[in-house]
Amino acid sequence: MPALQLVLPEFAAPEAANDCTPPEVGSNGDSCAVACIANGGECTGNEKRKGRRPVHASAAARKAAYRAEKARVDFTDKPEIIAKLRETAAQLDCSVNELLQSMVRFAECNRNWKQVGLYGARNNGVLQ
Repeated sequence: MPALQLVLPEFAAPEAANDCTPPEVGSNGDSCAVACIANGGECTGNEKRKGRRPVHASAAARKAAYRAEKARVDFTDKPEIIAKLRETAAQLDCSVNELLQSMVRFAECNRNWKQVGLYGARNNGVLQ
């Protein structure tokens, strides 16, 4: 380590802006941000940056809002059907959830379920 350290003004100013030391506390206990306002708006560090305001008050509120936007449906079927869904999802390089979402959206767009009824179900004793 050299015994002599040179401080060049063209390098000292950018390094002062990137200084990561905690804010200095003034003689009366004020932080650097309060001192910045007292200096007439002359700030030397990150006092001007405020960041984005949080949308949710806490992580629990954020999770609750996410769950309120999404509806959950549990799907149960024969093990052979579930195995076929997993195989198809692996071939398409997607999750089973994404595959089921795609299948439901396709079925909703391509069949009038209210008029035709369920596939393979009985309506008034007649198999459709």
